[in-house]
Amino acid sequence: MHTHFTFRHMEPSDAVRAYAEERLQKIRRYFADPIKIDAVFTLEHKRFTAEFDIVLRNGIQLHASESTENMYSSIDLALAKLERQVRRYKSKLKEHRPRADESMRAKVAVLEEAVEPEAPVEEAAKPPAYRVVRTREMSVRSFTVDEAIMQMNLLDDQFIVFNNADTGEVCVVYRRDDGTYGLIETGARVVRDTSKP
Repeated sequence: MHTHFTFRHMEPSDAVRAYAEERLQKIRRYFADPIKIDAVFTLEHKRFTAEFDIVLRNGIQLHASESTENMYSSIDLALAKLERQVRRYKSKLKEHRPRADESMRAKVAVLEEAVEPEAPVEEAAKPPAYRVVRTREMSVRSFTVDEAIMQMNLLDDQFIVFNNADTGEVCVVYRRDDGTYGLIETGARVVRDTSKP
């Protein structure tokens, strides 16, 4: 079991590290398999943020983050959130088995409206222009729809792109404002390079 601690905008603290390790034992008891844990502790604008990313042996990822005025409170709240997620999905987490056709990469971009200097009135009616402010690559894994919803909830994301294990199509599951979930079936299929051994 590997745990990696990162301290941002604050001095590394053995006391914080020991406290987090002790609290992580509650999460570890749910899993017999070795897991990888990344813990990031950040101080910004007098707020302490504790962020935990956990990868299980079967490839499922868990994420929780909390921010308060005290690092120990942030750790407690983030790990309590993780424990609730683990208890909720305990049987599904143990039953999930990774599939052989797991990996594909996709790029995700964050866009914002481009601010332009004052334009003449006739140009103001033009639709706004957008610019990319951040991109990241994400792994697109094979899941059933139920597993994709579980993974999205465990990561506390708004959407997840996945290869539907039942149909072979690239799909998107997303959280709707009314608390339900939406499913976009693209009809696109992942083309695998069969020339590689």
